[in-house]
Amino acid sequence: MRIGTRLMLVLLLAMTPVVAGYTYWSAQWSRHNYISDLKRETRATTRALAPVVAAYIRRGQWPQVHEMLERMSADGTDGAVLQPNGELWYAASALPHELVITAAHLAPGTEGFDFENSAGDRDWFCRIVPLNSHGTLGYLLMAQDWSDTDEDVRQRMLPPVGAALLVTALVGVLIPILVRRYVSKPLAELSRKVLRFSGNDAHGKALANDEVQLLSEEFQRLDQRLTQAHADLVERHRYELELDRKLQRADRLATIGTLASGLAHEIGTPMGVIRSRAELLLEADSRPAKIREGLEIILAQIERISRIVWMLLDYARGRESQRAEHDVRAIIEHVLKLVETEAKRRNVRIMVEPTSNPLTVECDAAQIQQVFINLLVNAFDAMTPRGGTLRVSSVAEQTDDHTPVLKLTFEDSGTGIPTRLQEHLFDPFFTTKPPGKGTGMGLSVSQAIIHDHGGEISFDSGPDGTRFYVRLPMLQNGGRTHLNGSAQTERWL
Repeated sequence: MRIGTRLMLVLLLAMTPVVAGYTYWSAQWSRHNYISDLKRETRATTRALAPVVAAYIRRGQWPQVHEMLERMSADGTDGAVLQPNGELWYAASALPHELVITAAHLAPGTEGFDFENSAGDRDWFCRIVPLNSHGTLGYLLMAQDWSDTDEDVRQRMLPPVGAALLVTALVGVLIPILVRRYVSKPLAELSRKVLRFSGNDAHGKALANDEVQLLSEEFQRLDQRLTQAHADLVERHRYELELDRKLQRADRLATIGTLASGLAHEIGTPMGVIRSRAELLLEADSRPAKIREGLEIILAQIERISRIVWMLLDYARGRESQRAEHDVRAIIEHVLKLVETEAKRRNVRIMVEPTSNPLTVECDAAQIQQVFINLLVNAFDAMTPRGGTLRVSSVAEQTDDHTPVLKLTFEDSGTGIPTRLQEHLFDPFFTTKPPGKGTGMGLSVSQAIIHDHGGEISFDSGPDGTRFYVRLPMLQNGGRTHLNGSAQTERWL
């Protein structure tokens, strides 16, 4: 039910009892006043006639008494004269006999008395008063016919009842007009605007039924949306702040990388000088065997330092993606040399399953090298500080459409990844490492690189460790393959 209709009904229900009550009270008040006026008139007439009738009786002027009572009877008021003992002395011809009998019982010794009685089908109001003091001369009975009083009262009630009905009719007509203009239309317009604002036009059908319920539901929906939007803004702001901090951290790491590249150049130059001097000393045959052995050790270590520095420069050097056919075995060997020192420092043993068959894929070697380094470093971190074993293996698989795929497995013996964190593992800037130990970008970047090469990267983890799987499309078919050799080798790196 629309609000205008409800408001109209409420106002009508509220006003109708008031109007009806006022009308009833007005009618009763008018009837009471009318009857009171009649009674006062009868009493006044009786008081005025009693001395006159008494004077006529004392002088024996009964014709005048008769004439007076008959004249009054013509006006609707009948009279009678009673003796001191209550017997009828004289009465108007129209006075009912029942009233005389009743008055005879009430008259003796009365100072004045009113009573009402019915005679035949007529109602009468009667007044008895003594003609002189103590009723020694007799009593005067005046009876007024009130049979038409109710009709008179109804006639008197017609104006207030008509006014009440007119007021009710006017209210019934004016309220809908005013409610429609000042309530229904503004509410309907507000409802349409709220629906447009909330984008919920599907509720337009409810507009014609209950605007208040519609507005209540829409405002509740808007409150929920605003609450959710506020929560989203707070969360987004928190995420942006966290992202900003991580970007600042990444920027610092990039700066450190630039400085490291510069330091590598600076280290490479003096190392070249030291190497040349050591070679000159080694070429002199006059040196004792002990000195020559020491110089050979120096040259070997210088060669190792130079190789590490140039591998670091090659890894840090930015360049455009260049894809070509590469044997993954060579990439893995290069990566193992790059992390050899870190593996030894962390007491990590790397076990490689060798193969003599080439593992050829079309890729950007630098990008694939970056993926492998990220996986190895993450494995090192998972096994810190007690160390452990890292196994690297490969197997050639075929997809459903018989496309050869190279599957590389990196399996560590760490504590595993908690289940609640696994779904976020590839999210940018998400890391399980302590503050300052990682940026959270390694796995995200690795996943993007592998996807860009048409492959996929996945993992499974448990209490005994984590296994990362890298799948890349191969350029040749083949069965099960291994890395570098015919038997499993084990090396400490």
